[in-house]
Amino acid sequence: MRDDRSTVTFTIRALRQYEKDVFPDSQVYATSGPPSLHLITCSGAYDRSRGEYRDNLVVYASLDKGRSRKG
Repeated sequence: MRDDRSTVTFTIRALRQYEKDVFPDSQVYATSGPPSLHLITCSGAYDRSRGEYRDNLVVYASLDKGRSRKG
């Protein structure tokens, strides 16, 4: 919820799995362009020797311009 008590809605537009060694930082952490939401979580096989998952899953969502409302 925003300071003015309004809410906004985002729509998922893509799911992408990336190997950690080739994670596209500039794409995922972009700070320009229209409002968006990027959820980053672990994915892929668990690598016991490294103590982590081999991949990351990124959920890309964009702002629904017509779906904000006051609370």
